[in-house]
Amino acid sequence: MSSSIAMLGTSGACDASMHAPATRDNARTSVFGRHCALDTHQPLPGQQPESFKEINSCRETEPHRETEPSFYSEEVDRFAALDQQPVTLHRLLETCAPPLTRSKLLANAQFLARERPVRYAKRVKLFQRLPYIVNLNPHIHAAYQAYYANFTESRRFSQVENMEDEHKFISMLARQSKLLLDIMPQIARGFYECRHYFRPDDRRRFLDRLIKMRIGLRLLTSQHIALYDQFHANNSVAAPTDHAALADPTHRHQGIVDNQLHVTDMVHICAQSVQAMCDMTFGDSPSFIVDGQTDVVFRYIPTHLDYMLTELLKNAFCASLKSVQNTENEIPPVVITVSKGDSRVAIRVRDRGGGIPSQIHDQVFDYSFTTTKHTSFDDPGEDVVPSDGSTHVADANAISGLGFGLPMTKIYAEYFGGMLNIISLEGYGCDAFLELPSIKLNRTPTIQI
Repeated sequence: MSSSIAMLGTSGACDASMHAPATRDNARTSVFGRHCALDTHQPLPGQQPESFKEINSCRETEPHRETEPSFYSEEVDRFAALDQQPVTLHRLLETCAPPLTRSKLLANAQFLARERPVRYAKRVKLFQRLPYIVNLNPHIHAAYQAYYANFTESRRFSQVENMEDEHKFISMLARQSKLLLDIMPQIARGFYECRHYFRPDDRRRFLDRLIKMRIGLRLLTSQHIALYDQFHANNSVAAPTDHAALADPTHRHQGIVDNQLHVTDMVHICAQSVQAMCDMTFGDSPSFIVDGQTDVVFRYIPTHLDYMLTELLKNAFCASLKSVQNTENEIPPVVITVSKGDSRVAIRVRDRGGGIPSQIHDQVFDYSFTTTKHTSFDDPGEDVVPSDGSTHVADANAISGLGFGLPMTKIYAEYFGGMLNIISLEGYGCDAFLELPSIKLNRTPTIQI
């Protein structure tokens, strides 16, 4: 990792077929609304608090999707005003503990079906409070409309009462998740283009909150889809019963949580993937070494670790390549060291890519901050983005050079109580320290999702 803090980027394209601009009457100058209160004494998924009666009374049953929403909506206001039902990680894992029965699966589906329109409404309101000129940006507005479309479909979905309803619900979850899978490159591009239009602190607060909202709902959604798949893997022939157990007899996976995640295996997968990116982009790539306690196993969410490792490795590999640019020197290897303490796993990514200049070291976690000199590969201009607002994965990666990789990695690390620190030796290289807690029922009682 060197003065070039930009990432090679994660892959993805966003469906941005809806891009009608907002009207001038929609202008808002404030960036933030009220944070909804979190009540840690809310019922478990499957139990119905009084506020859910309001949610059910707001629902509509029309099956069509609303594709051209007005910028403001009474329906959005009504759902956004409802309390979000916070679920702790401890309670989520307890609910999903084996044996997984049909009644547990339906109860979780009922909770999620009630919760999704509320959470989407709060996300839509967050966008509506952005400054007017920011909402005019086609990438930001396309992201807003994608969230609005998911809100509309979610609030119109009838409750899950039986397995037939559950099949339809899963189809909707998969469709909506696919729509939003790579929406962050779209948002990153939009905020990069609008970085001069509002203050960095306001931008950071908005994006921190948006990304945490996204992580929370994706966790709940991905967990339910994984549980549905596990339930049916064990009941593919016989009809599901209330006494069905998980297909995995060792109970290694609880939904998206891997109870025996091998860190070194994940490091190798991510490093080889980044090597392939470098080879495709620059025609060469550094080697890597994995040392330390290479047999470390802990309980974590593989997709989260995959994202964080990939972002850190992209920085280190790119810096290593650029440090020998226009020289005859060999590319220095990247060294990944793994260790484990009593309840936490530490991963250090070390490069000899020249380090970070002291004058910009404090900015590396700022959104839209990048030292990348844009090229045809990662230029955020119109040569990369087609007129329909989508992004071609094969030609370029939308998040490259837009300054989102490190701040998002930091949020992912801190979400379950971990941390990310960058230590730079200017003129030599960088050490990125990622420290993560093992997810345990008795040690993560208060983490809200």
